[in-house]
Amino acid sequence: MKTIKILALPLMLLALAGCRKSMEAGIASVWFTGTEDVPEMSIYVDGPTSAAFSVTSSVASKEDVTVDVEVDAAAVDVYNAKNGTTYQMLPSSAFNLSSNRTRIAAQKSVSDPISLNVTSMDEMEDGVTYCVPIKIANTSNNQQILRASKYVYMILKGVIHTTGSDFNQNSCYHVPSMMNSSALADLDACTIEIRVKMDNFRSARENPGIATLIGVEETFLLRFGDISCDKNQLQLAGRGVSITSKTHFETDRWYHIAVVDDRTTARLYVDGELDTEVSSSGKSAINLGNTWQDGFWIGDSCGNRKMDGTVSEARVWNRALSPVEMTNNQCIITDPAAAAKNDKLIAYWRLDKDNKGADLTGNGYTAVASGSVSYVAGVDCPYLQ
Repeated sequence: MKTIKILALPLMLLALAGCRKSMEAGIASVWFTGTEDVPEMSIYVDGPTSAAFSVTSSVASKEDVTVDVEVDAAAVDVYNAKNGTTYQMLPSSAFNLSSNRTRIAAQKSVSDPISLNVTSMDEMEDGVTYCVPIKIANTSNNQQILRASKYVYMILKGVIHTTGSDFNQNSCYHVPSMMNSSALADLDACTIEIRVKMDNFRSARENPGIATLIGVEETFLLRFGDISCDKNQLQLAGRGVSITSKTHFETDRWYHIAVVDDRTTARLYVDGELDTEVSSSGKSAINLGNTWQDGFWIGDSCGNRKMDGTVSEARVWNRALSPVEMTNNQCIITDPAAAAKNDKLIAYWRLDKDNKGADLTGNGYTAVASGSVSYVAGVDCPYLQ
């Protein structure tokens, strides 16, 4: 099972500063290996699995050093309060540690590994991010524990198995209820995110070689290809703001794509990583209620720019999402109505076989199928390479 680290700059700086101060002062100290940058280790769980961690010492002892570790469930709430996260403690019945003690062998600086073993997913809910905080309790030689890296937070998410909307260049969704909506006429900020897997890109001979992904023509539109870029590059177009991705996308691979515009800077993200950005200062309002080419579409615009691929999890927000939010919540929003009320979620389409084009926020922006949309199984989130 692969792991993905979620970077948090303030925590990274704090940990690095602590390491440097300890080393500069010549003080022997221990910390969880790899937490010099960030104290999180993220694991995607798709059944029973294990993840190993270890402890590092700044000096190699002449004798074996034992290190005791323990799970500290109360640390989840403390961590959430500090970092604005909403992690939940993984139920104790779902995991165990291979040991509560490890050894740093004489003349070595890294301990034997300990494993966090996830034994059951029965109590794990889709879309919930779980946490197991593990702390260094003590060492046999009373070595100092580096405070910034005293904990490692094992972050666990279950892989979601779902279905997606397969357009196959002959169908799409239209959202007629967004047209002329005064609530969408002048957004302070906007984030559109969607998961997509392309089967084929439009031929350059199909002028202008565009395959629309999501949005409103001439206003706020994500599309593949144009006469100004390659057919497998992504563009944001409209309002005089244009972004062309550095990424050249592959077929038969899932991507999480997001565009964020706070009316100062427009940014394009691919799988939670910033791809490119441009200034949007002084440009016209973001109006997702525009009626040009019949407004908001998923998978087509202008009637002849249908995409050949599968989409899932499309959302529109009236705020700028952070990269951490995109990464943590790419697979599902567990309470769309609450997110609409508290977090400015405008519309949320799962686009799966059960929900089809329903807007799960309750705002009424139903996506209406145009053509014969088919729903395909085997869509896993997150995509693990």
